[in-house]
Amino acid sequence: MNPKKVFFYAIAPISLFELSSIAGKPTNYNELGYEQDGVASYYATEFHGRATASGEPYDMYAGTAAHKKLQFNSLVEVTNLKNGKRTVVRINDRGPYVAGRIIDLSVTAAKELDMIRDGISQVSIRVLRVGATGEMLDERDNLPQEQAVYEKGRKKVTVRRVNEKRKVLRTQSYSIWGTEKFPEEYGSQLGSYGDLSNAVKKGKEAYLKGFKEVYIQASYDRNQNRIFRVIVGDGTPQEAQKLTEALKRNGFSEAFPKAHFNHGY
Repeated sequence: MNPKKVFFYAIAPISLFELSSIAGKPTNYNELGYEQDGVASYYATEFHGRATASGEPYDMYAGTAAHKKLQFNSLVEVTNLKNGKRTVVRINDRGPYVAGRIIDLSVTAAKELDMIRDGISQVSIRVLRVGATGEMLDERDNLPQEQAVYEKGRKKVTVRRVNEKRKVLRTQSYSIWGTEKFPEEYGSQLGSYGDLSNAVKKGKEAYLKGFKEVYIQASYDRNQNRIFRVIVGDGTPQEAQKLTEALKRNGFSEAFPKAHFNHGY
């Protein structure tokens, strides 16, 4: 065969976009900003409560996901290329092990991407944080950005690709008296507040009704505003559910089970 034809056949399948990605994008799974395109699926509801590869029980209500290689507790932005919807998930499991699929999402994450009906969807994922700590990519709109346009039939979906970095915004937990605490499992959230004094007031209200294990979780919302969550208890998902029912019987009608570590930012 003509050598020139062999060379042509070898390079023809590679698009200009793919070449630019190879030249300027992170190529290591556990590198900040790593990107990957493929098919996403989601866990069935019957897996709720079962142990994941990290040892953490699967929580269908939390924003978590499985990936074959990314470090546990890495944060990943997932974009549904069919409709442009995005969500951020924390990696706590391994899989999926079906050819062509790159990530397996919790039910809640799948709902945020509006892919429940389809079951699977073509997505783009991007590593926002490697592991439990470290720098994170910044998503503020006024920073320099690259944009990639994906074709989906006649519809074009634009996905922002951000290169700037910022420091991690740490989530910490305290007692209602201000002592730092380190809960690890599940509790029941009573409410979230922008004002710390309101959170402490709600926490003390629960304490005076006999719920002694009360935490104030100091965190940030997606717009990097300070937020204080009041969470009671630290146990298994089943214990958190029973605790939620007890709280509701005592007047805390908005209580719901919440994973302590699933804070996202």
